[in-house]
Amino acid sequence: MPVHLIQGGYANTYLIEDRNSLVAVDVGTSAAADTIYNYLHEKPGTLPPLRMVTATHFHIDHVGGISRMVRLFPEVRVCFFTAVGDYLQRRKKIALFPLARWLKGLVPVLMAERNHLRNIAASLASDKVAIPLPLLRNLLPTRYSPECTLKEGHMLPYLPHWALIKTPGHTPDSICLYREDEGILISGDTILNMRGRGELNTFCTDSEKIKESFQKLLPLKVQTVYPGHGEPLYGIHGLANIVQWK
Repeated sequence: MPVHLIQGGYANTYLIEDRNSLVAVDVGTSAAADTIYNYLHEKPGTLPPLRMVTATHFHIDHVGGISRMVRLFPEVRVCFFTAVGDYLQRRKKIALFPLARWLKGLVPVLMAERNHLRNIAASLASDKVAIPLPLLRNLLPTRYSPECTLKEGHMLPYLPHWALIKTPGHTPDSICLYREDEGILISGDTILNMRGRGELNTFCTDSEKIKESFQKLLPLKVQTVYPGHGEPLYGIHGLANIVQWK
């Protein structure tokens, strides 16, 4: 199984298994980190060691549990897409969303989520970082030292079968991870599945950019989508067959 779904917060967390390594993607809460720890310790010797933690974009519900991960797995590397370095070095601020998009895009996603009380509790116990709100968006991690070195077109550490694809729109630093030979796309918050068939995210900092990103993804031979929110989509034959985006 190349991808393991871990549900421990508002966003989906994934463990990618590639050769002799595991990579955690989008560890959004401390509960997700604890779930990964328990998951791996329940399967001793059956899974390779965890080598790296990364994220599809720098938002609290995708990175809020990384400090906890580093405490649980002291040897793990934290590696982000290069654009995240602009936030961490304070060259750029985390992009804000227009109020209308908060109401149109975020509220339906939150209402469709299950286990609100558990998620709220997990979020309160997690890092208060990367919040896309005025005065709060400058909250940045201080308890680990990330490497902002991941690039499109370059081999990813511990993921020789995977490619990073830049997909700005939801945020300027959004990425997807794609495994061509298996037809797997980890879509982050670019493609969601809150309605049962998949949809392009309407909660965006730039609605035109996310449409351009979708056009970039369309030619890929995708059979499985692992979205940032909602259940995975299996047995599809290309994104054009599932994604509602107009």
